[in-house]
Amino acid sequence: MKKFILVFLFSSLSVFASIEFQKDYKKALTLSKEQNKPLFVMVSSKKCPECNYMKKHIFTQKEVSDYIAKNYIAMEFDIKDKTIPEQMQFWGIPRFYFSKDGMNVYKKKMGGMKKEQFLSFIQKDK
Repeated sequence: MKKFILVFLFSSLSVFASIEFQKDYKKALTLSKEQNKPLFVMVSSKKCPECNYMKKHIFTQKEVSDYIAKNYIAMEFDIKDKTIPEQMQFWGIPRFYFSKDGMNVYKKKMGGMKKEQFLSFIQKDK
């Protein structure tokens, strides 16, 4: 019984350590301006293994989720979404974009990454 409780507690903690992605682009832009933080945009699909890997294994790590929360406004688009901004439409998923104004992308990358790779990528040229 004690093992069950410990497993439950640890699995609950990982849920709270995930990134809170906005689903409304206008709201994300407003938050970005209000908080003076660039946008971190992920384009993904529920059926994409690399996207799901990032969400389940990378974004749930406290170091990653804390860094994103402190430095960016996170936004997620499904690949089928017709409202993805033109400058963020590109072949392949997952795709990651960074923008200070929602119009101009200053950094982008495609593909899943290990924790160290992802942290290195998001921490460069902020």
